Amino acid sequence: MRSVADNYPGIGPLGGIEAALKASQSPFLFVVGCDMPWLSEQLIREQAEFFLRNPSDILSARSDGLPEPLHSIYSRSIHTSLVTYIELGGSPAVIDFFKMVDTIYIDFPVTGETRKALTNINRPEDIAT
Repeated sequence: MRSVADNYPGIGPLGGIEAALKASQSPFLFVVGCDMPWLSEQLIREQAEFFLRNPSDILSARSDGLPEPLHSIYSRSIHTSLVTYIELGGSPAVIDFFKMVDTIYIDFPVTGETRKALTNINRPEDIAT
C-alpha cells in the first residue's frame, strides 16, 4: 500500500479523493472513510456489480435516503472536473461536488448490517453502535 499526500490540504475528504484520483492507475476507485471500521464485503461487492451494470462518474451508497459519499465508487475521468471545482472555491462537502458530475445511487435496505457498515466513528460513543 502506498500513501499519497493531499494536493489541496485543509479541505477534508475532497482533497484526499482528488489526490487518490490523480495518483491512481485504475480507471475506478472505491473510496471509503478511514473512520468506517465495519465495512461489509457483501455490500461492497453489490456496489461494484451495480456499478459495472450502471456506469457513471460516481456511484454512492445510500440507505434510508441518506447518501454516503465516503462509501462510493469514483471514476478517474472526473479528476479534471474535481480540480476545477476545488480551484474555483467549491464547497468542501463531498456531497456538493456530486451535483457537478453524473452521480447515481445504490439504495441499500435499512438493516442492522447496512447501518453498521455505513457507520462513521467520530466520537467514543459511536463505538457502541
